Amino acid sequence: MYLVKEVSQLNKLTLTSEQQQVVQHPIGRHARVLAVAGSGKSITLAYRIKYLVLEENVQPDTIKVLMFNALAREQFHKHLVRVGLQDILQPEVHTFHSFSYKVIQTMTRNGVLPELIQYWLGDKQELIWLTVKRAITNLEKARRIPPASADPETALNAIGLWKGALLPPERAGSRNSTSLPLVYAEYERLRRQKGALTFDDFIPMALELLEGNPVAYQRWCQGVQYVIVDEYQDINFGQQTLIEVLAGDDADVMVVGDDDQTIYEWRGARPNYIIQDFPKVFDNKPAHDYCLSRSFRFGPVIAQCAASLIASNTNRVQKPLVAHMTSKHGFVHVFNGGYDATKTLAEQVLALVQVDSVPQVEIIVLARLFAQLDTLEAEFLGREIPYRVDGHEPFFKRREVKALLDYIRLARVLHLQMNNEMGAWLLNVANKPSRMLSRYVLSKLIKEAQRERLSTSQILELAAESGMIGLNVMQQRRVIVLLAFIQAIHDRLETGLESAGELLNWMISETDYLAYFHDYYGKGEHADEKKQAVLNFIDYVSYTRVKPLELLKLVEELDTTQGAPPDEQIIFTTIFRTKGLEYDYVVIPQCDENALPYLKGERTAIYDKRGRFQEAPISDKLESERRLFYVAITRARKGVMIGTSANPSRFLQELQLQKGETLLA
Repeated sequence: MYLVKEVSQLNKLTLTSEQQQVVQHPIGRHARVLAVAGSGKSITLAYRIKYLVLEENVQPDTIKVLMFNALAREQFHKHLVRVGLQDILQPEVHTFHSFSYKVIQTMTRNGVLPELIQYWLGDKQELIWLTVKRAITNLEKARRIPPASADPETALNAIGLWKGALLPPERAGSRNSTSLPLVYAEYERLRRQKGALTFDDFIPMALELLEGNPVAYQRWCQGVQYVIVDEYQDINFGQQTLIEVLAGDDADVMVVGDDDQTIYEWRGARPNYIIQDFPKVFDNKPAHDYCLSRSFRFGPVIAQCAASLIASNTNRVQKPLVAHMTSKHGFVHVFNGGYDATKTLAEQVLALVQVDSVPQVEIIVLARLFAQLDTLEAEFLGREIPYRVDGHEPFFKRREVKALLDYIRLARVLHLQMNNEMGAWLLNVANKPSRMLSRYVLSKLIKEAQRERLSTSQILELAAESGMIGLNVMQQRRVIVLLAFIQAIHDRLETGLESAGELLNWMISETDYLAYFHDYYGKGEHADEKKQAVLNFIDYVSYTRVKPLELLKLVEELDTTQGAPPDEQIIFTTIFRTKGLEYDYVVIPQCDENALPYLKGERTAIYDKRGRFQEAPISDKLESERRLFYVAITRARKGVMIGTSANPSRFLQELQLQKGETLLA
């Protein structure tokens, strides 16, 4: 108890009895710390390190601290300063990837790895995208995969999962596509040819070095006495393996996290690591469990709602969630009424900013899917409320929407000489929906058109008639269909009778555009989100009643920020992107059944073809979605405002709100 009293006097910080127990956890034992949202786990870990260094005389370089991301690492450095631990006494704090990067750099300097390594990071990340596109083109050209059977974005997501599971191309299996493993193999061939490393390569390569090179193991693992891991609920197989290698047989391992906040299963995280597996994996020493149950973030109203909600989950460690400051004001309001609720949410946000003088940076709009943000985005645009979408384009610039607009752009100049811009439009629309026309063949057609000074209509007619550039009979027919559709749009533009909304509705009906998403992405989240985004955009366009060519100008001129600086823009994003963050007010629009929770079952997309990697099963879908909603409402310090329709989410009932706290829009 002496240490806690001492640090409290020195730094004017007070620890709860729960935090004190973690700080003074006995040497020679492992520890699992379950920490609810806003419970001060980071400051507790900082005091734990101070205790080890000053009270137990542990050398800082024998402590390995692993944080989930760079932001958490930076914040933890500040916590170490805040508790009064001098720089010279601080251990190095890493993310999993920064630690791996350091191992790779050291082994490069030692001559174990070649010096000519390219790092495709930051500005060079575009090279990753270009390489996967080249891999797809190579495979299509060699006829190893069907044309338009692999999307670069989907391929990159799958590659990230395979690497996170430490699966090389020869073991990579996909339940969604036979093309994706081939893309992975070709992508890896091209990447290695360039001597390049990406963010996803760091952990696999570091593990390869640590497990296969005695010099690397001695430099980084021998002498490690303590391993401290934050956000343990979000680790994947590769990260878990790195922890085990670092800890070896000697180190004390302390993991900190909240199984109720496991929301990254889609990228490999599994709650069972923290719920069940920790004492089984680290079984060489006794393990103690601790709980940080008191939240400093919000008052009793939000705490009680969050606790009531998450109590419905069964695959979890039972633990209380209590507001540390019982007098702290807070609210959870639900606005029923569909579009009226959306308008009310916009009005409430305006009132917070204009009447209550709440800084815009303290308000965040969260959703399960980006498409759930579209209607409120449109409302903000109409009211000229500055905002930006973090992690995605705004609703009017989404890829699935841009394809429809590119059809109109291309149709408008169908009979003019082809240029680079028109070529880009043609490449974007030719396989939306899929017509099995390879990007390689289309690129050749575009180059031929520019060389011969032909229009889009002329080059497509020529390709359909002559089968030039290797088009088979079936592809020639598809080119005829493509040209006929673009010509039909051109004719409708010429008449000038239709509104943009009417034209777009005809276009998606004529091509069965919405079904294309299910055909391409499968019956799941990606397809549903894209489908809903298209419908939301058409609803918005129909409301404006503009003509098609006016729509093109309107979209080019729309500015979500209204020219305001970043600190005066309200952020729109998904719940997945806000772990570890907090705001005064959280706004959740369209909290409806089939959206939050989104219950379409999806198996893990990747697997090991050789069966050596047996991944833990993915959580029950409903429980996973409930954790997501739990994370959303626990981002708020002061208030949560939820909009819903005639089909409200079951989670709203589970919040057990008082009747007076559910409002009608």
